[in-house]
Amino acid sequence: MKNRDIYQRDPSKITLLNNGVAAMTDALSDDERRTLRFELEYFVCEGEYQRGLVRILDSYVSNQGHPEQPAAWISGFFGSGKSHLAKMLRFLWTDYTFPEDGASASGLARLPNDVEDLLKEISTLGKRGHGLHAAAGTLGAGAGDSVRLALLGIVFKSAELPESFPQARFSLWLKKNDIYDQVRAAVEAEGREFRRELNDLYVSPLITKALFVADSNFAANEKDARAALRAQFPKPKDITTDEFVNALQDTLSSNGEMPGAVIILDEVQQYIGDDSSRSYVVQEVVEACSKRFGDRLLFLGTGQTALSGTPALQRLQGRSRSMWNSPTTMLKRSPGGLSWRSARTE
Repeated sequence: MKNRDIYQRDPSKITLLNNGVAAMTDALSDDERRTLRFELEYFVCEGEYQRGLVRILDSYVSNQGHPEQPAAWISGFFGSGKSHLAKMLRFLWTDYTFPEDGASASGLARLPNDVEDLLKEISTLGKRGHGLHAAAGTLGAGAGDSVRLALLGIVFKSAELPESFPQARFSLWLKKNDIYDQVRAAVEAEGREFRRELNDLYVSPLITKALFVADSNFAANEKDARAALRAQFPKPKDITTDEFVNALQDTLSSNGEMPGAVIILDEVQQYIGDDSSRSYVVQEVVEACSKRFGDRLLFLGTGQTALSGTPALQRLQGRSRSMWNSPTTMLKRSPGGLSWRSARTE
């Protein structure tokens, strides 16, 4: 007998579609969905992966009815699989359905009973409430030095909105006034892709013309419409935490009610680095959202060390109660309050 004979699937006949690296995506393209399907089918939900999912999911379920939802922290050395775990959680949370054949994330993954039971509980919470939503991404330099805009870009993209703040807010305004489909159809009738045209929001004659036709009260003429777009949907260097929370609610809520949501910030430690100001803003945003949305919203961050590992991360220890750590560590709750805390396996 050869080593490969002991596996359920012959590893010599398998091609790693993700090259062994889990990239946070929203599965919008064919290639992204193909890779996601592969990752779900080959997800080994055992050991620390199983225990981590159980603790994170159980913490969310157990805190229903509480005034605030504890956040979660996934830590582990480079290559330990923390991003893979976070990505699987992102798509299992909403039980993502593949448009090609209707296959579901939970149906493709081989999950233990305790994980399945908790996911069913979360699904039930979504059906009783206002649905479920999941957003995940890596904080980067796309929004310059603004932590809030970088985080909102992840949320916007998960809702199939432009990542840029003015374009996303404009799209939300169109939807709020029930003219989004009309404006988009008018632009696309001219042979342009609407999302691409939004990149030229302030100067696009197609957008201003379509907007003027859809809502003649927006401006007196197309020239004034362009000026109004600049004034009403400016491109800020940063926004306040209150503006962030309001934009988050506008993006995810249905009739003012938030769905059961998880926002996953992959490699947030790398983004923060030694910058205490970034750490402070992350702390402030999580705290503000926890107070506004109560038990509905879960934040989950990942990093290579425990929260006590660097001075910048230590600031977050007061903002979460639950986290999962790599196979060299274990998840542990702290008593009361919000805290990002981790504990080494003993």
